[in-house]
Amino acid sequence: MIRVLVCIAMAMLAAATPAAAQQNFPSKPVRIIVPYGPGGSADQVVRLYAEKLTPALGQQVIIENKPGASGGVGAQMVASAPPDGHTLLLAPTAILAITPAVRKTQYDPADLASVARLSTPLLVVTITNELGATTWAEFVALAKANPGKYWFGSSGLGTITHLTGEVLTRAAGIKMQHAPYKTIVDAVGDVMSGRIHMVFDPSFLPQAKAGKVRAVLVADRERMTEIPDTPTADEVGLDLKGFRERSWFGVFGPKGMPPQVVARLSGELGRIAEMPDLQHKLLLVAQRAQHQPHDAFARQVTDDMAYFKALLQELNVKLD
Repeated sequence: MIRVLVCIAMAMLAAATPAAAQQNFPSKPVRIIVPYGPGGSADQVVRLYAEKLTPALGQQVIIENKPGASGGVGAQMVASAPPDGHTLLLAPTAILAITPAVRKTQYDPADLASVARLSTPLLVVTITNELGATTWAEFVALAKANPGKYWFGSSGLGTITHLTGEVLTRAAGIKMQHAPYKTIVDAVGDVMSGRIHMVFDPSFLPQAKAGKVRAVLVADRERMTEIPDTPTADEVGLDLKGFRERSWFGVFGPKGMPPQVVARLSGELGRIAEMPDLQHKLLLVAQRAQHQPHDAFARQVTDDMAYFKALLQELNVKLD
C-alpha cells in the first residue's frame, strides 16, 4: 500500500512540475534572436520592445544578432530550441511567408509558433542624391528613359524589401535591377555614393532626415511628420494593392510552447504596444505599432503564406 501511495505521489509531482514551471515563467533571461545584423529595422524594433519587456517579465531580455542565409541561421536556432519560451525569434514577413514558398530553407516554418505581431514597417522609398532627382516623378522619368540602368538594394533574396522593389517598380512601370545585401545596413554607403540608386527599408529614415539620401515616397495612410514634404503613394497615384499591410515584424518561438507561456508573452507585448512613448519611438524609425495576439497573428501568417506564394508566381521572382 505504501509503495502504491509513493508511486501516486511521484506521478502527481511529475504532472505538477510542468505547470509549476509555466507559472514561474520566465525562470531565467529570455533571448530574442534577430536573424539579421545590428542596426537594421528588425534590430531597432525588437530593442525598443525589449527595453519594456525586461521589467514586465522580471527577467533580462537579451537581444542576439545571428545573421546569415537571409535569416535562416537565426530561424533555425529558434526552431530547434527548447519550447519553454526562453528563446524567441524576431522575424519579418519573409522568414515565415515568403522564402519557404520558393526554396528549401534550413528551418521548417511549421517548427515556429506565432507569439505576437509587433509592428508594420512604413515603406519609405529612398533614392541616392547622386542622380539629381528630387521627387518620385523625376526618378520615374529617369528610370523610364533608362530601363535596366538603375539598381535597387534589399536585405537579401526573398526578403520583404526585395519583393517591395518588385511590386513597386512594376506598379510604376519601370525596370530596375536588384542588388541583394547580407543586411540592409550594408547598403547604406552604396546608396549615399550612388553605386545603387534606391532602397525601401525604413531604417534609412535618419539618413533621409539628414539629407544624405532623399525620401521621395511613403506608403502609409498619411504623410509622416518626420518627413512631412514626402508624399504618400496615394498622392502620386501609385496603387500597391494592399501590399503594405502584408509587411510586419513579429515574435515567434519553437512549436510546442506551453499555452500559458505564449499567452503571457503575447499579453505583455500587447500592453507594451499601447504605450505612447513606444509608439512615438517606433514612428521615428518608420514603424507603426500594430499588435496582434498569438491566435490572430497565426491566422495572418497563414493568409500571408498563400498571398506571397501566388505573388511570387505572378511576378516570376527567382530566389536562387
